[in-house]
Amino acid sequence: MYITDIDRYERSFLQLVSSRYIAAVLAEHTRSKMDRYLAATEKETEKYTIMTSKDLQNIKNSVKSQMAAEEETKEVIGMKRKAVDPLEYQLEIDERIFFAVNFDKFNMLFRNESVVDFATERINRTAGEIVKAFFEYGKDKMFSLKENDSPSATPIHIANMVADTDIASRNDISLPKDPIEPNKKPSLQEIVRGYITLLRTDAAGFIKLKDERGANQYAVNFEKLRNTMKRRMLEGLIKERYGIATCRILRILIERGKLDETQVTKLAMLKANDAREKLALLKTKGYVEIQEVPRSADRAPSRCFHLWYVPLEKCYEELLVDCYKTVCNLQQRKTHELKIRKTFIEKINRKDVVENPELLSEEEQKEIANIDKILERIEVSKSRVDSVIMILRDF
Repeated sequence: MYITDIDRYERSFLQLVSSRYIAAVLAEHTRSKMDRYLAATEKETEKYTIMTSKDLQNIKNSVKSQMAAEEETKEVIGMKRKAVDPLEYQLEIDERIFFAVNFDKFNMLFRNESVVDFATERINRTAGEIVKAFFEYGKDKMFSLKENDSPSATPIHIANMVADTDIASRNDISLPKDPIEPNKKPSLQEIVRGYITLLRTDAAGFIKLKDERGANQYAVNFEKLRNTMKRRMLEGLIKERYGIATCRILRILIERGKLDETQVTKLAMLKANDAREKLALLKTKGYVEIQEVPRSADRAPSRCFHLWYVPLEKCYEELLVDCYKTVCNLQQRKTHELKIRKTFIEKINRKDVVENPELLSEEEQKEIANIDKILERIEVSKSRVDSVIMILRDF
């Protein structure tokens, strides 16, 4: 049997659909989720002549549940038949169905890569490979970015996933030695168990134990990693902009909760004037706020405790807005760089110059290299900011 180009195309298409890299969509999916939510809510409210607040809340909850169910079943829309034999299959698609890139799937891949890089940076390369093995084992069972944990796996499953690597030969983790054979090298399973324990006890919370799934079941703890990675970015920003002492004050307030100025000064080991100045700076930038606790019923300012605290969610929102502004500024800079070189760009894009680059002088060749370097730096900066936006908004 001959396999034509159409067969190859259909097979590749089927693989992309089954891997959820593309998803089936209907015509109404071209609208945003909020527009579809508002339209569905308005349609349901028209059925009522008299409506109470409880009825309205029930309608909103029903519409949200219906939209969530549509998102879960959207992946199988339009797929009428699946392949039975690898060489003989038929893919029937409903004419009303369109297919689009499933951005959630790619965002999950980017999220997984960020977690692996975080584990590698915080512990070592082997720890990153162990976390990556968890993702490889459960890649077909992860459907949403908002999941609290990854599919569970045992150390034996992870050991089988990393069997082809050189983890066993690195010996970069201290394991308790066998009292009978102290010179015996640890096995691959023992190394994997040791790293899982290390990742589980780490303050970042990479791995969690899932007792409800059975004995020796572990999973990547997305719920804790979200807060850890967001807080890491916030602290890094404060440290870079305002110094390590200001970052230390912010970290103390996050860990200890609401504190007065004297407590902050004592814990941060700073002079009273320095601590007051840095708290005022953080307050001006919107990273900390003040909670008044009155001593008496008249709530006089002179008879109130003033407690400092960090509104984390507000800080993350402000940081996300700053990232959007940064991307806009980078794009404007790129447009400006191209605009001031418009005549030169038109020249190098001429047909005769494209066919024969030797028509350009040495100075023009250097200018082309300079343009490429500037554009590359702008795109790299945009890519880095995009990774921060993904963690703050989508993770």
